[in-house]
Amino acid sequence: MAHTVSTRHWSDSERQPRWAQAIGSAYFPLSLEFAASDRFSGNLQIWETASTPLTLSRLRSSQLGYSRSKAQVSEDQQACYLVTVPRRSEVHFEQDGRALHCQPGGFIFERGDAPYRFHYASDNDLWVFKLPEQALHGQLRGAERYTRFCFDARRALGRVFVDQLAMCAARFDECDASARHMLLEQALSTLLMALRDDERVLNSESSNLAALHLQRIERYVEQQLGNPDLNPQQIAQACGVSVRYLHKLFSNTPYSLGEWIRRRRLEAVHRGLLDPNCHLAIGALAMRWGFSDQAQFTRSFRQHFACTASEVRASRPT
Repeated sequence: MAHTVSTRHWSDSERQPRWAQAIGSAYFPLSLEFAASDRFSGNLQIWETASTPLTLSRLRSSQLGYSRSKAQVSEDQQACYLVTVPRRSEVHFEQDGRALHCQPGGFIFERGDAPYRFHYASDNDLWVFKLPEQALHGQLRGAERYTRFCFDARRALGRVFVDQLAMCAARFDECDASARHMLLEQALSTLLMALRDDERVLNSESSNLAALHLQRIERYVEQQLGNPDLNPQQIAQACGVSVRYLHKLFSNTPYSLGEWIRRRRLEAVHRGLLDPNCHLAIGALAMRWGFSDQAQFTRSFRQHFACTASEVRASRPT
Protein backbone atom coordinates (compact mmCIF):
# COMPACT_ATOMS: atom_id res chain seq x y z
CA MET A 1 0.00 0.00 0.00
CA ALA A 2 1.27 3.48 -0.83
CA HIS A 3 2.51 5.55 2.08
CA THR A 4 0.55 8.83 2.04
CA VAL A 5 1.31 12.22 3.56
CA SER A 6 -1.36 14.92 3.34
CA THR A 7 -1.75 18.43 4.71
CA ARG A 8 -5.53 18.00 4.81
CA HIS A 9 -5.87 17.66 8.58
CA TRP A 10 -2.86 19.79 9.55
CA SER A 11 -3.29 23.20 11.10
CA ASP A 12 -2.09 26.23 9.14
CA SER A 13 0.95 26.61 11.39
CA GLU A 14 1.96 22.96 10.87
CA ARG A 15 1.63 22.79 7.10
CA GLN A 16 4.90 24.27 5.95
CA PRO A 17 7.31 22.68 8.48
CA ARG A 18 5.68 19.25 8.32
CA TRP A 19 5.62 19.29 4.53
CA ALA A 20 9.29 20.27 4.43
CA GLN A 21 10.07 17.36 6.74
CA ALA A 22 8.08 14.92 4.58
CA ILE A 23 9.84 16.06 1.40
CA GLY A 24 13.29 15.70 2.99
CA SER A 25 12.42 12.20 4.15
CA ALA A 26 11.06 11.11 0.77
CA TYR A 27 13.89 12.47 -1.39
CA PHE A 28 16.84 14.20 0.32
CA PRO A 29 17.42 17.46 2.25
CA LEU A 30 15.95 20.43 0.38
CA SER A 31 15.05 24.03 1.19
CA LEU A 32 11.44 24.89 0.40
CA GLU A 33 10.11 28.26 -0.80
CA PHE A 34 6.38 28.64 -0.09
CA ALA A 35 4.17 31.29 -1.68
CA ALA A 36 3.55 34.11 0.80
CA SER A 37 -0.10 34.74 -0.05
CA ASP A 38 -1.74 31.33 -0.44
CA ARG A 39 -2.65 28.65 2.09
CA PHE A 40 -0.40 25.75 1.18
CA SER A 41 -1.83 22.29 0.50
CA GLY A 42 -0.08 19.11 -0.52
CA ASN A 43 -0.48 15.36 -0.92
CA LEU A 44 2.40 12.90 -1.32
CA GLN A 45 2.03 9.18 -2.13
CA ILE A 46 5.06 6.88 -2.09
CA TRP A 47 5.43 3.37 -3.55
CA GLU A 48 8.55 1.43 -2.53
CA THR A 49 9.77 -2.03 -1.53
CA ALA A 50 12.47 -3.30 0.80
CA SER A 51 14.12 -5.26 -2.02
CA THR A 52 14.98 -2.32 -4.31
CA PRO A 53 16.22 1.21 -3.59
CA LEU A 54 13.98 2.62 -6.33
CA THR A 55 11.06 4.78 -5.19
CA LEU A 56 8.05 6.07 -7.09
CA SER A 57 6.01 8.96 -5.74
CA ARG A 58 3.14 11.18 -6.80
CA LEU A 59 3.46 14.72 -5.50
CA ARG A 60 0.51 17.10 -5.67
CA SER A 61 0.80 20.58 -4.19
CA SER A 62 0.10 24.25 -4.60
CA GLN A 63 2.81 26.63 -5.83
CA LEU A 64 6.22 25.73 -4.43
CA GLY A 65 9.97 26.05 -4.93
CA TYR A 66 12.67 23.55 -3.92
CA SER A 67 16.40 24.26 -3.77
CA ARG A 68 19.45 22.19 -2.89
CA SER A 69 22.67 23.70 -1.58
CA LYS A 70 26.28 22.48 -1.51
CA ALA A 71 25.98 22.02 2.26
CA GLN A 72 22.94 19.78 1.82
CA VAL A 73 24.69 17.75 -0.88
CA SER A 74 27.69 17.23 1.40
CA GLU A 75 25.43 15.57 4.00
CA ASP A 76 24.37 12.75 1.67
CA GLN A 77 25.52 9.20 2.28
CA GLN A 78 25.08 8.37 -1.42
CA ALA A 79 24.21 10.21 -4.61
CA CYS A 80 20.60 10.09 -5.81
CA TYR A 81 18.79 11.29 -8.92
CA LEU A 82 15.19 12.32 -9.49
CA VAL A 83 13.19 11.94 -12.68
CA THR A 84 10.25 14.36 -12.58
CA VAL A 85 7.19 14.16 -14.83
CA PRO A 86 4.86 17.22 -14.61
CA ARG A 87 1.22 16.31 -15.19
CA ARG A 88 -0.65 19.57 -14.61
CA SER A 89 1.55 22.65 -15.13
CA GLU A 90 5.02 23.70 -16.24
CA VAL A 91 8.05 23.15 -14.01
CA HIS A 92 11.32 25.09 -14.02
CA PHE A 93 14.66 23.47 -13.24
CA GLU A 94 18.05 25.17 -12.89
CA GLN A 95 21.33 23.28 -12.46
CA ASP A 96 24.95 23.74 -13.58
CA GLY A 97 24.14 27.20 -14.96
CA ARG A 98 21.36 25.93 -17.24
CA ALA A 99 17.59 26.44 -17.05
CA LEU A 100 14.90 24.06 -18.31
CA HIS A 101 11.18 24.72 -18.65
CA CYS A 102 9.29 21.44 -18.88
CA GLN A 103 5.62 21.28 -19.84
CA PRO A 104 3.26 18.36 -19.18
CA GLY A 105 4.13 15.79 -21.83
CA GLY A 106 7.81 15.82 -20.94
CA PHE A 107 10.12 14.84 -18.12
CA ILE A 108 13.46 15.96 -16.71
CA PHE A 109 16.42 14.29 -15.03
CA GLU A 110 17.77 15.97 -11.88
CA ARG A 111 21.13 15.27 -10.27
CA GLY A 112 20.86 15.23 -6.51
CA ASP A 113 24.64 15.34 -6.11
CA ALA A 114 24.87 18.98 -7.24
CA PRO A 115 23.04 22.17 -6.18
CA TYR A 116 19.86 23.04 -8.07
CA ARG A 117 16.56 24.91 -7.92
CA PHE A 118 13.19 23.47 -8.97
CA HIS A 119 9.89 25.35 -8.88
CA TYR A 120 6.39 25.71 -10.32
CA ALA A 121 4.18 28.80 -10.21
CA SER A 122 0.76 27.11 -9.93
CA ASP A 123 -0.83 23.94 -8.57
CA ASN A 124 0.91 20.87 -9.91
CA ASP A 125 0.74 17.08 -10.04
CA LEU A 126 4.07 15.25 -10.51
CA TRP A 127 5.39 11.74 -10.88
CA VAL A 128 8.81 11.57 -9.21
CA PHE A 129 11.06 8.52 -9.72
CA LYS A 130 13.98 8.39 -7.28
CA LEU A 131 17.12 6.55 -8.39
CA PRO A 132 19.93 6.06 -5.86
CA GLU A 133 23.28 5.76 -7.61
CA GLN A 134 23.65 2.16 -6.43
CA ALA A 135 20.56 1.22 -8.45
CA LEU A 136 22.22 2.31 -11.68
CA HIS A 137 25.19 -0.09 -11.35
CA GLY A 138 27.26 2.06 -13.70
CA GLN A 139 24.56 1.95 -16.40
CA LEU A 140 24.33 5.74 -16.80
CA ARG A 141 27.65 7.49 -17.21
CA GLY A 142 28.12 11.25 -17.33
CA ALA A 143 24.84 11.94 -15.55
CA GLU A 144 25.30 15.70 -15.96
CA ARG A 145 24.64 15.29 -19.70
CA TYR A 146 21.04 14.31 -19.02
CA THR A 147 20.19 17.41 -16.97
CA ARG A 148 20.45 19.57 -20.10
CA PHE A 149 17.27 18.45 -21.85
CA CYS A 150 13.54 17.98 -21.46
CA PHE A 151 12.69 14.47 -22.65
CA ASP A 152 9.55 13.63 -24.62
CA ALA A 153 6.92 11.70 -22.64
CA ARG A 154 4.32 11.70 -25.43
CA ARG A 155 5.81 9.09 -27.77
CA ALA A 156 8.16 6.13 -28.13
CA LEU A 157 10.16 4.99 -25.09
CA GLY A 158 9.48 8.16 -23.10
CA ARG A 159 5.74 7.48 -23.32
CA VAL A 160 6.25 3.83 -22.38
CA PHE A 161 8.25 4.90 -19.31
CA VAL A 162 5.59 7.32 -18.06
CA ASP A 163 2.81 4.81 -18.75
CA GLN A 164 4.77 2.27 -16.70
CA LEU A 165 4.90 4.68 -13.75
CA ALA A 166 1.12 5.11 -13.86
CA MET A 167 0.54 1.36 -14.17
CA CYS A 168 2.97 0.67 -11.33
CA ALA A 169 1.07 3.01 -9.01
CA ALA A 170 -2.32 1.66 -10.07
CA ARG A 171 -1.45 -2.04 -9.64
CA PHE A 172 1.20 -1.93 -6.92
CA ASP A 173 -1.08 -3.10 -4.10
CA GLU A 174 -2.33 -6.05 -6.17
CA CYS A 175 1.19 -7.49 -6.47
CA ASP A 176 3.42 -9.35 -4.03
CA ALA A 177 6.87 -8.07 -3.05
CA SER A 178 8.80 -9.70 -5.91
CA ALA A 179 6.36 -8.39 -8.52
CA ARG A 180 6.54 -4.89 -7.03
CA HIS A 181 10.32 -5.08 -7.27
CA MET A 182 10.01 -6.09 -10.93
CA LEU A 183 7.60 -3.24 -11.73
CA LEU A 184 10.07 -0.65 -10.44
CA GLU A 185 13.06 -2.34 -12.10
CA GLN A 186 11.27 -2.48 -15.45
CA ALA A 187 10.45 1.22 -15.22
CA LEU A 188 14.15 1.88 -14.61
CA SER A 189 15.16 -0.23 -17.62
CA THR A 190 12.76 1.65 -19.89
CA LEU A 191 13.95 5.01 -18.55
CA LEU A 192 17.58 4.13 -19.30
CA MET A 193 16.68 3.09 -22.84
CA ALA A 194 14.76 6.34 -23.35
CA LEU A 195 17.68 8.43 -22.12
CA ARG A 196 20.29 6.58 -24.18
CA ASP A 197 18.08 6.72 -27.27
CA ASP A 198 18.01 10.53 -27.31
CA GLU A 199 20.47 11.71 -29.95
CA ARG A 200 20.71 15.17 -28.37
CA VAL A 201 22.64 13.68 -25.48
CA LEU A 202 25.06 11.85 -27.75
CA ASN A 203 25.56 14.85 -30.01
CA SER A 204 25.59 17.54 -27.32
CA GLU A 205 28.38 20.03 -27.99
CA SER A 206 29.08 20.08 -24.27
CA SER A 207 29.74 16.34 -24.11
CA ASN A 208 33.45 15.62 -24.20
CA LEU A 209 35.00 13.08 -26.52
CA ALA A 210 35.42 10.44 -23.82
CA ALA A 211 31.74 10.64 -22.91
CA LEU A 212 30.78 10.26 -26.57
CA HIS A 213 32.94 7.17 -26.92
CA LEU A 214 31.52 5.66 -23.73
CA GLN A 215 27.98 6.25 -24.99
CA ARG A 216 28.73 4.43 -28.26
CA ILE A 217 30.47 1.59 -26.40
CA GLU A 218 27.51 1.18 -24.05
CA ARG A 219 25.10 0.96 -26.97
CA TYR A 220 27.21 -1.60 -28.78
CA VAL A 221 27.71 -3.77 -25.68
CA GLU A 222 23.95 -3.72 -24.97
CA GLN A 223 23.33 -5.04 -28.49
CA GLN A 224 25.99 -7.76 -28.12
CA LEU A 225 25.40 -8.68 -24.47
CA GLY A 226 24.27 -12.21 -25.33
CA ASN A 227 27.41 -12.92 -27.38
CA PRO A 228 29.72 -15.10 -25.24
CA ASP A 229 32.66 -14.23 -27.51
CA LEU A 230 32.34 -10.48 -26.94
CA ASN A 231 35.84 -9.15 -26.24
CA PRO A 232 37.74 -5.85 -26.04
CA GLN A 233 39.16 -6.19 -29.55
CA GLN A 234 35.70 -6.61 -31.06
CA ILE A 235 34.27 -3.71 -29.07
CA ALA A 236 37.17 -1.40 -29.90
CA GLN A 237 36.96 -2.16 -33.61
CA ALA A 238 33.20 -1.69 -33.74
CA CYS A 239 33.38 1.63 -31.86
CA GLY A 240 36.38 3.07 -33.71
CA VAL A 241 38.87 3.22 -30.82
CA SER A 242 42.01 1.33 -29.86
CA VAL A 243 41.94 -1.42 -27.25
CA ARG A 244 44.31 0.62 -25.12
CA TYR A 245 42.04 3.66 -25.25
CA LEU A 246 39.00 1.46 -24.54
CA HIS A 247 40.52 0.28 -21.26
CA LYS A 248 41.66 3.83 -20.45
CA LEU A 249 38.06 5.06 -20.77
CA PHE A 250 36.91 2.53 -18.19
CA SER A 251 39.80 3.30 -15.85
CA ASN A 252 37.95 6.51 -14.93
CA THR A 253 34.70 4.69 -14.09
CA PRO A 254 33.71 2.55 -11.07
CA TYR A 255 34.24 -0.74 -12.96
CA SER A 256 36.64 -2.18 -15.49
CA LEU A 257 35.23 -3.10 -18.91
CA GLY A 258 35.03 -6.79 -18.00
CA GLU A 259 33.39 -6.09 -14.63
CA TRP A 260 30.83 -3.80 -16.22
CA ILE A 261 29.87 -6.34 -18.90
CA ARG A 262 29.54 -9.08 -16.29
CA ARG A 263 27.29 -6.89 -14.12
CA ARG A 264 25.09 -6.02 -17.10
CA ARG A 265 24.74 -9.72 -17.92
CA LEU A 266 23.92 -10.64 -14.33
CA GLU A 267 21.26 -7.92 -14.17
CA ALA A 268 19.75 -9.16 -17.45
CA VAL A 269 19.54 -12.71 -16.05
CA HIS A 270 18.02 -11.36 -12.81
CA ARG A 271 15.28 -9.56 -14.75
CA GLY A 272 14.55 -12.75 -16.68
CA LEU A 273 14.28 -14.78 -13.48
CA LEU A 274 11.64 -12.38 -12.17
CA ASP A 275 9.74 -12.21 -15.47
CA PRO A 276 6.69 -14.55 -15.28
CA ASN A 277 6.72 -14.76 -19.08
CA CYS A 278 10.27 -16.14 -19.20
CA HIS A 279 10.22 -19.95 -19.13
CA LEU A 280 13.88 -20.66 -19.93
CA ALA A 281 15.76 -22.90 -17.53
CA ILE A 282 18.32 -21.05 -15.43
CA GLY A 283 21.24 -22.46 -17.38
CA ALA A 284 19.65 -21.53 -20.71
CA LEU A 285 18.88 -18.04 -19.45
CA ALA A 286 22.49 -17.60 -18.38
CA MET A 287 23.67 -18.73 -21.82
CA ARG A 288 21.14 -16.37 -23.44
CA TRP A 289 22.99 -13.50 -21.80
CA GLY A 290 26.52 -14.57 -22.65
CA PHE A 291 27.57 -16.86 -19.78
CA SER A 292 29.30 -19.92 -21.24
CA ASP A 293 30.70 -21.19 -17.92
CA GLN A 294 27.87 -22.26 -15.60
CA ALA A 295 30.07 -22.60 -12.52
CA GLN A 296 31.41 -19.07 -13.02
CA PHE A 297 27.87 -17.78 -13.53
CA THR A 298 26.68 -19.41 -10.30
CA ARG A 299 29.54 -17.91 -8.27
CA SER A 300 29.15 -14.46 -9.83
CA PHE A 301 25.37 -14.40 -9.34
CA ARG A 302 25.59 -15.34 -5.67
CA GLN A 303 28.34 -12.80 -5.07
CA HIS A 304 26.44 -10.00 -6.81
CA PHE A 305 22.93 -10.61 -5.43
CA ALA A 306 23.74 -12.43 -2.16
CA CYS A 307 21.39 -15.27 -3.16
CA THR A 308 21.14 -17.99 -5.80
CA ALA A 309 19.37 -17.78 -9.14
CA SER A 310 17.01 -20.54 -7.98
CA GLU A 311 16.01 -18.48 -4.94
CA VAL A 312 15.24 -15.46 -7.12
CA ARG A 313 13.12 -17.53 -9.50
CA ALA A 314 11.26 -19.14 -6.59
CA SER A 315 10.32 -15.69 -5.29
CA ARG A 316 8.57 -14.52 -8.44
CA PRO A 317 4.76 -14.57 -8.63
CA THR A 318 3.13 -17.55 -10.32
